[in-house]
Amino acid sequence: MKRKTLCWTAAALLAAMLSGCGSQTTAEPANLNQTMLIEKSAKEQTAYSFPNSFTGDWTAQEGKLSIHADAQVVAEQGVVLPVASVTPGEFTQANVDNLLRVLLKSAPLYGYTQTKQELQESLDRINSPEWSPDPDAPALTAEQRESRRDELAAYYSAEIAKAPEEKPVIHGFSDSDDPKAVRGSATVDGVVYDVSIDNNLRYAQIIRRDYKYSANEPASSRADISREEAVSLADALIQELGLASMALDDAQEWEPGVWRLYYAPTVNDIRVSGVRQDHFRADGTRESYEYEYYNSSEEAKGDTVSWYMENIQIYVGSEGILSFEWYSPSGDTIVQEESASLLSFEEIAEVADTMLPVVITGPTESRSLVELDKLSGIETRMDVTITEVSLTLMRIRDKGSSQGTIVPVWDFWGSWSWYAPGTDTSEVMQNGVSCRQPILTLNAVDGTVVSRLFGY
Repeated sequence: MKRKTLCWTAAALLAAMLSGCGSQTTAEPANLNQTMLIEKSAKEQTAYSFPNSFTGDWTAQEGKLSIHADAQVVAEQGVVLPVASVTPGEFTQANVDNLLRVLLKSAPLYGYTQTKQELQESLDRINSPEWSPDPDAPALTAEQRESRRDELAAYYSAEIAKAPEEKPVIHGFSDSDDPKAVRGSATVDGVVYDVSIDNNLRYAQIIRRDYKYSANEPASSRADISREEAVSLADALIQELGLASMALDDAQEWEPGVWRLYYAPTVNDIRVSGVRQDHFRADGTRESYEYEYYNSSEEAKGDTVSWYMENIQIYVGSEGILSFEWYSPSGDTIVQEESASLLSFEEIAEVADTMLPVVITGPTESRSLVELDKLSGIETRMDVTITEVSLTLMRIRDKGSSQGTIVPVWDFWGSWSWYAPGTDTSEVMQNGVSCRQPILTLNAVDGTVVSRLFGY
């Protein structure tokens, strides 16, 4: 029932990318970039300070693109930030046991394998006079219809012969149909939950079935719950699961009566924050939002490695926990430097001054604003406003690598609007497309450009 609105990125990456983060226990960095980065971060750091604001104006793309910065500079998590090594992990049997114990109260998890009785009911329907083939399939003659009935009856008869009398109880990977996935359903206090813990996708979800299929219910049918109540329930769940390294990073109302809570991993109790991308209507009201956790791919020469940022998302309503989702679990994080040596903000500002009009080329990564206008024959403009520059942690890596590093970065937050000033275009383009996101992200240790969309 989720929807995702893709808001085109205004970043066309130029700089050589550094290694990023992953998760597995390895005390030593795995590649040259990572080694050099960690060595640079180990230099002695003098007392670090930064100005209150970052300002400036730039034009590019033959005057079609304007960038204005009047931004507050903040470091909400401080300036003593670590550098750590990490590689991808996977769900273990211990994770499965813990999730089933807490979220399902140890209720039996039944696999989706059909029993003899369920298959027999299907066979009986096929053999009944009321049976008809798939209505969406091409029309069949009477002879073809009976031939299709015979095929299905033979299939179900063969399945019945080997089907179990009762649904199997699934305890973990060892007794699952797929040795890398645990799937099934369980009933807890009269509520049915669907479970999928999948190491092929590196994704786990435990969701109430009534919520899973509630997309068509009227919004007014769900009772209200406050943000504070939702956070309290989700925090209690995280604590009971023993996931002390995950911390609340964001809380948004997903739909009426449902809160979506985003939990991010931490290093030394400092969040490796996710990025929320907001998409706005022309009147300035937010239309939708989505989190960027490296789940995008370049339009050209895409990465061969898919490595999402670890996060947990919990959906909470007045009934309690509606859905629990865990993306890309990590292994142990190895801290390489407790307090990284950071470039001065003056040096970061110099890099930003040079790179802002170079990195921001238009509303899409694959083509510049000038190229888009030549293709469409429509004159467009893009206005970028930078409102905040913040210091935080990010997991980065080399393209194609599953060895990563968690490093401090400076995010240059802002909004952009792409529009056509003429009256001979669509209303959407006249009003403009607007999005708020990091416009530029710089590695705070060495000043290189990194992408919040791709993670490198």
